[in-house]
Amino acid sequence: MFQDPEFLPVYEALPAQDVFADLPAARMAASAASGDGKSDSTVDVEDRVVLANGHPLSLRLYTPASRGTDSLPVAVWMHGGGFVLGGPNAEDATCRRLAAELGIAVIAPDYRLAPENPYPAAFDDCYAALNWVADQADTLGLDASRLALGGHSAGAALAAAVALAARDRAGPRIRYLYLGCPVIDDRLATVSARAVTDPKLFNRRAAEAGWRMYLQGGDPRAGYAVPARTEDLQGLPPAYVMLTGVDPARDEGLEFAARLGAAGNSVEVHLVPGMPHMFDVLAPAARVTRRAVAAWTAAFADGIGVTSEFGDAHERRHG
Repeated sequence: MFQDPEFLPVYEALPAQDVFADLPAARMAASAASGDGKSDSTVDVEDRVVLANGHPLSLRLYTPASRGTDSLPVAVWMHGGGFVLGGPNAEDATCRRLAAELGIAVIAPDYRLAPENPYPAAFDDCYAALNWVADQADTLGLDASRLALGGHSAGAALAAAVALAARDRAGPRIRYLYLGCPVIDDRLATVSARAVTDPKLFNRRAAEAGWRMYLQGGDPRAGYAVPARTEDLQGLPPAYVMLTGVDPARDEGLEFAARLGAAGNSVEVHLVPGMPHMFDVLAPAARVTRRAVAAWTAAFADGIGVTSEFGDAHERRHG
């Protein structure tokens, strides 16, 4: 498969790996590569623990350090990690960037991980986080009318599942939905799912392992386990779907986006050529990465209802 020339040096330096073969080691490596989750001069970070479905749920709140008195738009952000890795620190950089540059609040739930906690644990935690944000909006100074969901990889699957549940359960109204590199279909029956097997990259084997540990033999058609298996996609919020060319999840994401559009939803699709799953983490300085991040962030700003010149400013700083 074609790889962007700027990514090739990164690719050459990557080791072959089976990410989920040694889960404790993978979790340690993921933790070491994550952000620190601390407040700085631009973003205030606060950790809270709330009661959700009878158990404690940790939430991380990011707010602009320079916030005024107006209520802030808010995004509930689900981290990636194949349903088995990570925590709020995994997408600390993304959450603090959105808070600082868009002037919004970001809530990151520390949802329970598989295989110790299979479906529906992670989904239940993320949906509980959404309800907590809506219930506490006034107290927290948040604008519940400008409430978005977002996530990357497995986090995108959870964001889609939460959006579906909010529709079906008459839950909080979601204004915008961002799905980055969504791992959204356990069947792995597409061309890209069969083609991307490179051991240096997120590949079919890793996708299979993540779904296996998340579902653990349960019915993938049950509830909100696998968003791509949902037959009715009507009535969902406007969505932005970012996909990459060298990703086993590419085609399932394209199919899901096409189905969203066919069901009457507003959907924007951005396919980033020549880059692998979670390319923004692997090659953040590449020009194609900067363009893609600027594009989805500008769309997210519009979708959540804030005025932002992020795209132009981002390119001026890094171009």
